[in-house]
Amino acid sequence: LYAYPAVPGVTPTNGDTMMLDRPPYGVPSKEAEQGTVFQGRKVPGLGSPHVPEAMSVWTVDLTTNRVVDRFKTGYQIGEMVEGTEIVGGASPNSVVVGNGLAYVSNATNDNVSVIDYQNHRLVGTIPIRVDRRIDGYRGLTPFGLALSPDGRTLYAALLAFNAVAVIDTKTRQTKGLIPTGWGPTRVALSGDGQTLFVTSARGYGAGPNGGAGFVNPPQGTYIGDIQLGTFQRIAVPDARTLATYTQRVIDNTFRTVEVTDDGRNPLPPAKGLRRSPIRHIIYITKENRTYDEVLGQLKTGRGDSTLARFGTDAAVAAITLAPALDHADVMPNHARIARQFAYSDNFYCDSDASIHGHHWMVGTIPNEYVEANAASAGRFNTFSKAPGRRFPKSTGSMDPEDYNEIGGLWEQLARNKIEFYNFGEANEFAGVWEERNHTNTGMRLPVIFPLPKALYERTSWNYAGYNTNVPDQYRMDQFEKEFTQKWLSGKDTLPPLVMLAIPNDHGAGARPGDGYPYVHSYMADNDLALGRTLHFLSRTPYWKNTLVIVTEDDPQGGVDHVDAHRSVLLMAGPYVKRGYASHTHANFGSILKTIYTLLDVGLVNQYDVTASWLGDFFTDQPDLTPYEAQLPDRRVFNPQTALDVYKKTFDWTKIQQGPKLDDPDEQRREHYKQKE
Repeated sequence: LYAYPAVPGVTPTNGDTMMLDRPPYGVPSKEAEQGTVFQGRKVPGLGSPHVPEAMSVWTVDLTTNRVVDRFKTGYQIGEMVEGTEIVGGASPNSVVVGNGLAYVSNATNDNVSVIDYQNHRLVGTIPIRVDRRIDGYRGLTPFGLALSPDGRTLYAALLAFNAVAVIDTKTRQTKGLIPTGWGPTRVALSGDGQTLFVTSARGYGAGPNGGAGFVNPPQGTYIGDIQLGTFQRIAVPDARTLATYTQRVIDNTFRTVEVTDDGRNPLPPAKGLRRSPIRHIIYITKENRTYDEVLGQLKTGRGDSTLARFGTDAAVAAITLAPALDHADVMPNHARIARQFAYSDNFYCDSDASIHGHHWMVGTIPNEYVEANAASAGRFNTFSKAPGRRFPKSTGSMDPEDYNEIGGLWEQLARNKIEFYNFGEANEFAGVWEERNHTNTGMRLPVIFPLPKALYERTSWNYAGYNTNVPDQYRMDQFEKEFTQKWLSGKDTLPPLVMLAIPNDHGAGARPGDGYPYVHSYMADNDLALGRTLHFLSRTPYWKNTLVIVTEDDPQGGVDHVDAHRSVLLMAGPYVKRGYASHTHANFGSILKTIYTLLDVGLVNQYDVTASWLGDFFTDQPDLTPYEAQLPDRRVFNPQTALDVYKKTFDWTKIQQGPKLDDPDEQRREHYKQKE
């Protein structure tokens, strides 16, 4: 969509002195199109998304090598469709050519554009419909296409629906669905038109990648390696067989579950029924852990304690300059929160890695652009003459190429006038510099990248996002200070949703001098930060109406005996059951469905609609007992050592006291002191 410009003035030798410490604008905006003055410098814009080069299909005359047509397929950014403004490009991706007509799949719009290439014009759009219960929502993501020899039947691989759609090109109706593996990418027909060939990127999924009885496969145990693509050979079905296939796809996707509203559960089954007593949600995102390695010791869950390397009473192997440890409590707060409140032993990340996870967790389905680039070996080079080297692929951010048709969580809340605020999520861009002194945002940008406009306007610029060189304890000081200034001492009220990224359980190399003698040290830092967050929040006036949701962006850092995608989901708050283990199947769609329903806004995509309802987590009998944070084993992580470089003091006594609320006498003294 865009050729991202280098930050003006940045050279190979002036380091981070000229880089930006945050994006200069959000998209869409006038500043993003035309440029702006930011931090005292004129920075260029990205241009218009409506230029012919963006999200378009071109026709090239191969006899002259000249472009003869430029088609803008699908819905256009800014257009109103079904009452909602389009914020994401159509993402046209695959073309199949028949006798006089060509067909283009638009991944973001769940439709196919029809081009009369002989007369050089767009002549129509074919919407892909699969089931009346979800046809009003996007998220099928059509990718590869194939056309029957007679041109009457179009086959579209639905990347995000695990099926191939069979479409009648004359009536422009979806005739049925053919089940596939996970993530179908390409579909082809035999020469006689009797056999379909389908490739699926993730095939049958992952399954376990550790535990008793697990045998390491030849390709390895990393989540991205253990999944094998599948190749299907399918006889073109007749009408009766297609009907059977279609029902199988629907059954594989969702089942209708009747949930009656008793009027008491704090999580209503759907929007518009009644107002929940939960008015504030703190959505905490972390990095890269599986269920077993953190919570596998919990007796009430389906865990494998032998894989709980980051649990309590754990053994820590010796590494250079650091001895082996026995009986170490690495992540005691995760276990304590799970035991005191509620957790899931049946939660699965839809993602393999951060490039997917940071999309999924905020309701932005990774489109075919993200999926196709996820495994590429893109090299970032700020000073390359090839603009693509300044943006090899998405990372932990949402980039304009990735935006869904009407966006995700941020856009849905903004258009419904639901306020939110973001600490550190979605600011991990390609090619950023991340040093330990980059504490205000965690990064320096040599290339100009934007944030989604709705998020840009509601993001803290004094919170270190993803940067494992910065301790999570430093982040907690930042979070507690800004929270206090804004919502305890300030005039503003805590918004309905606060997003908080605590990333150091991603792990990094050992840095003994900085307080991280083991990989486990990063986990302990992260655990203490999570414990501090609950400790702090549960001592604020907002706690009585607050829900805290804790999860991971992906599970790629560990192993699990049930499935490599199984990960951490914790919930805490007065209206969360005490000592409860949920066995309800859950994924990111389930989390988002919970958030949308509690905030009484509509669902956004088909994953939200088909997700499980997590009402079993909640009780109508609130328990206001605050959470008591626990220190991890200081042999594993000493928070003071981690903060020494910043000349900051880790004051555990002060932390235990909780937030400092307004004292009228102290405020009076400060008032008169300013008058002196």
